[in-house]
Amino acid sequence: MALLAVIFPDYQRAVAVLERRTYAAVKNRARSMGLTDCRHIWTGAAVARLRKLYHTADREALMAAFPSVPYHKIKYKAKHIGICRRRRPFKHTGFPAIDQIRTRAFDLNVSMVELDAMAKTKTYFQRCGWIGRPKPNYRAIGRAAEALDGLVAVRWSEQD
Repeated sequence: MALLAVIFPDYQRAVAVLERRTYAAVKNRARSMGLTDCRHIWTGAAVARLRKLYHTADREALMAAFPSVPYHKIKYKAKHIGICRRRRPFKHTGFPAIDQIRTRAFDLNVSMVELDAMAKTKTYFQRCGWIGRPKPNYRAIGRAAEALDGLVAVRWSEQD
């Protein structure tokens, strides 16, 4: 069966070379030799634990909760049963007005694509149009604030 390790991914060729072996026998032998991943059977209790943890737990906590399951299989099972992670808030940009707009959009569950559509700013917010520019586009900020039911106010610095 050392020949199987050489031929491994091609099961049809392995069946042809290893006479009197069925397709299922070749697959089973490959699994017993450790050439393929073992299939994990999810129990009802494990699925319930996954539903409870997946929203908030980080990768390390999930790996600790399911020590014999690789992370990619945990992610696939969560996707299969229809659960997803909580959204992370948008990163800060350094421009207070844009940060406030992005925070408000996150609170209202509005994506940057939807914000651009609401504010008619083409792709300013979804493509981070303020990066590499000395100042942000104040017209886009005003339109976005209006689209999110906000007001733009000017504060003057106090001069002595």
